[in-house]
Amino acid sequence: SRARLRCGADGEPLLLSGVNIDLGSDVPAERCDDPAATLVGPDQAHTVPVNLGWLGGSGHSNFSVSGANVVAGLPLPTGSDLYRKALLALESHVAVLDASGIIVFVNHAWTAFAGANSSADNASLTIGANYLEVCRQAAKVLPETEKALHGLKGVLSGKLPRFEIEYLCESRSQERWYVMNVSPLVPGGGSAVIVSYSDITQRKVAERALKDSEERMRATFRIAPTGYAHFTPEGKCVSANQRMCQITGYTEAELASIGMQELVHPADRDVGVAHMEVIRSAASDKCSFEKRLIRKDGSVVHVVSTLACVRSSAGDIEFLIAGVDDISDRKLDEQRQQTLLSELSHRGKNLLAVIQSISRRTLSGERTLEQAREVLIGRLQALSHTYETLSNPASDGVELDVLLKNELASFSDRVHFEGPRILLSPKATQTVALVAHELATNTCKYGALSVVTGRVFVTWRTVGDAASLALQLEWREVGGPPSKPPTRRGFGTTLISLVAGAEFGCDPKLIYADRGFQYTIEAPLARIGTLLIDTPIRRNLKNPIVRSLYECWVRQRGSDGGLPKLAGFDWTRFAATGALSIAKISPEGAVQFVQIGRALTERLGSSAAEIRQSQEGDLQRRAKSYLQCAHKAEPCHEFMRFDFGDDDPVTFECLLVPFSSSLDHTPTHVVGIVVFEGRTDSPENKI
Repeated sequence: SRARLRCGADGEPLLLSGVNIDLGSDVPAERCDDPAATLVGPDQAHTVPVNLGWLGGSGHSNFSVSGANVVAGLPLPTGSDLYRKALLALESHVAVLDASGIIVFVNHAWTAFAGANSSADNASLTIGANYLEVCRQAAKVLPETEKALHGLKGVLSGKLPRFEIEYLCESRSQERWYVMNVSPLVPGGGSAVIVSYSDITQRKVAERALKDSEERMRATFRIAPTGYAHFTPEGKCVSANQRMCQITGYTEAELASIGMQELVHPADRDVGVAHMEVIRSAASDKCSFEKRLIRKDGSVVHVVSTLACVRSSAGDIEFLIAGVDDISDRKLDEQRQQTLLSELSHRGKNLLAVIQSISRRTLSGERTLEQAREVLIGRLQALSHTYETLSNPASDGVELDVLLKNELASFSDRVHFEGPRILLSPKATQTVALVAHELATNTCKYGALSVVTGRVFVTWRTVGDAASLALQLEWREVGGPPSKPPTRRGFGTTLISLVAGAEFGCDPKLIYADRGFQYTIEAPLARIGTLLIDTPIRRNLKNPIVRSLYECWVRQRGSDGGLPKLAGFDWTRFAATGALSIAKISPEGAVQFVQIGRALTERLGSSAAEIRQSQEGDLQRRAKSYLQCAHKAEPCHEFMRFDFGDDDPVTFECLLVPFSSSLDHTPTHVVGIVVFEGRTDSPENKI
């Protein structure tokens, strides 16, 4: 067929759709204002400049020219169809729709994808099909297609300049993402449009990986055991994680209004400023140092601070990262260690004086030499108990009255004790022993026990409600010489005042009076130990390791009565015995042993795997005991003794204690410790 080409001076674009163009010799040569290509007649004598601006630089076209040469800046062989071939070769899936939505052109990628992923109705995506109708049918199943249909109509009608949407395509082979672009062929719309689909799966996969990575980093930042915060170069906090808020006592919003240096103890600010200057000068991008922070409540916390910066390409600091680790416990341990070293030196000086005092009181002439020798040996042995307590502290603490009696038995029987049972924590045990020894030494040398008529009364009681229970301890001397303040503050005074105050979180009171010396502390019970309530189980416990497990469980349970948290329990000492077993209790009441102590398996002569598999083994029979303990939510104790007449009895002691890993304190685990004493490996004694 023939077509007339008309190109006015205004350069109006020319749309050619599936038309064969025959340029005869009667076609005059006419010029456009801004031609982009030229159609050259077969005789090479007549040319018609044509504006191809409607391509819009997108590389999409829908026309074909037969028997003509398209010139676009490069000399091409006569008869080539550059733009058609370019469209056919594009990786994007391209189709051209006329004004009514009929497909008039598709490229190879469109055809290949339609054939590989469409249903049997592939003809609906080929030339001549109504693509609007295809979208309408798809919209009944896929809601996203409704949006695409709306955008396609908008561009065809000229209401939208262009339309783009990203969507997920569940193909037969794999999950893929595409972006759909709809652009008009003629500016202003109302004519044909180019529809292209580009595969963006790799981009989406990368975006998803980046999002997952960012979420992991945010989660790591949020729950990290180290406190982290981001600061501007001026020192303003822009973000902080949970641990940083816990260490400082401020919320993240409150930290945003506080300067970085405002958190630092005044005495340590110069150190931070110096390190900050090192970073600003680009001498280093990271530094680490110890400092003190002032919490919101005014208390001081020792930390190790690591400060690092992120720089721009120009070398300027974009933001600062501060990492903070709370080392208050470490500092307290260092202080305690130094105190012990000082105490050892102090005791070395006092030990001879103490022994001299004991000897003088014992060898006063009131006893025979033999009697005095026995008393002296007994008192020196009592003194050694104190040193044993200090050099080998129990991991589960010591009862307050036991410690005081051991400490003061070396000096005199004229000391009276009265108070409830208090189990000291391992840390408090050391300090209380040191304080008691210092008070005992002083009263023996200068106070009530330095004279025959003197007496010492040591009393303690708990005060306050369950939520704020405190221990009030009083040391009161009577019948001795008047008490006078020391002329200088030595180690002993520092120990019973400053060291004890820092350890117990209180302000000890030292009263020097004519009637005698008086020492009083009132400290939170949680800083010292646990109030022991006498129970039948506690009275029946025999083995020290079993008793230790019970006391630790009671101490962790606290005053609220809720079950201790499994994650907060210190397993170190008990797991090392090999006697510890752990059972998980499901909501349905099933018992699953997740750990079986090696000592138990050795005694039973079976491996842990064999015991788990055995339906009639000892552990399976004991599963009911673990379940009963969980239902009662209270410890269960069992003790048995076997005597085989060979003077080597066998004892079996088992303690089960419930724990919880849920927010509502529901029993979720039961920890059991089983201790055998005596031989159980010989055939006649096998149990």
